[in-house]
Amino acid sequence: MFRGFSLRAPQLIGLDIGTTAVKAARIQRRGSRLMVTGLASAMIDQPNWESADADEKISLAIWRCLEVLREFTGVVVSGLSGSDVVVRTFDFPALPQKQLGSAVELEAAQVCPFDFNESTVAFQVLRGPSSQANARRRRREDQERTVGIFAAAKNAAIQRVQELCKRSGAHCVVVDVGGLALLNCLEACKARKPGEKAMIVNVGSSQTNVAILSDDGLPFVRDIPYAAESIASQICNATGASRETVVGVLAGSTDSKAVRTDLQPSLKEACSALADRVVETVRYHGTRQSGPTLDRIFLCGGLARTAVVAEALTTLLGGKVEAWNPLATLSCARAVQKGGLVEQGAAFAVALGLAMRSLRDVHD
Repeated sequence: MFRGFSLRAPQLIGLDIGTTAVKAARIQRRGSRLMVTGLASAMIDQPNWESADADEKISLAIWRCLEVLREFTGVVVSGLSGSDVVVRTFDFPALPQKQLGSAVELEAAQVCPFDFNESTVAFQVLRGPSSQANARRRRREDQERTVGIFAAAKNAAIQRVQELCKRSGAHCVVVDVGGLALLNCLEACKARKPGEKAMIVNVGSSQTNVAILSDDGLPFVRDIPYAAESIASQICNATGASRETVVGVLAGSTDSKAVRTDLQPSLKEACSALADRVVETVRYHGTRQSGPTLDRIFLCGGLARTAVVAEALTTLLGGKVEAWNPLATLSCARAVQKGGLVEQGAAFAVALGLAMRSLRDVHD
């Protein structure tokens, strides 16, 4: 949502810059048709975002991804999440376009958890007189209200992402929100039926993205500072097992049944702690928006294939949790199919959603 200039490229690369790895996805757009033409992943050497050489290591990982994606045009879309960004919906009486920006900024100033004067706000109208919907299809109440979403992000965080890309030889034309990218990807995959209330739980390394799309089409995005790293640390502390062993179990690469059995109680407890935090987020969403309970729950990220995570979420949320691999439904070029990353598509959901970014209808 936070852009450098207006551009609509036939191919965009989405960069998901995490705390331990960078993932990149290239998507070719021909009208409404999308095709995944490239995927890449690179680990960040001894990751530590606060170290003196952190930017150099992250930029190197970005460069490695871009080197894999040949025919690179230099145009990328990256994402922000966590405490550096906040996303909220707004619902105003119908306002003239020239007054809308000021109204959104005033609303953002009320809820921004960081210094508003050191942040940037972007918004998009979803319903109302200022939306791009066909005027003949607008309901009367849509003419009377202006409904949309806004995102506020720290200027320093935006500038850091842009500088990381620049150091890697890329130009970041948009800095988007990770949770919104997940919802973009979900809609492009047509995984949600019309009117369904769906939630995506993306378990990353240091944080878990929760994104909900209600039956009214309004998004809800929150980031939880509890994810794979927290789960692994909790298991190590409880069992005394080595980090390598625990990571192997979480990744599904450990073949020893005995090891998996020994770690199972602690694994279940650690995943239940994640599920508790997700439930708290869902309850908060429920107090702000009425409507039916969740119809679909999609699990993605590095732990999507860890059955105990899905089991813990299913138990506490009362709905079936589906491991979601966007690449199972998206069209992929032959080179991508042969690249060996399609089966890991659950970890590329954010990068894919970023690469799908439309650069139209955004106001800075």
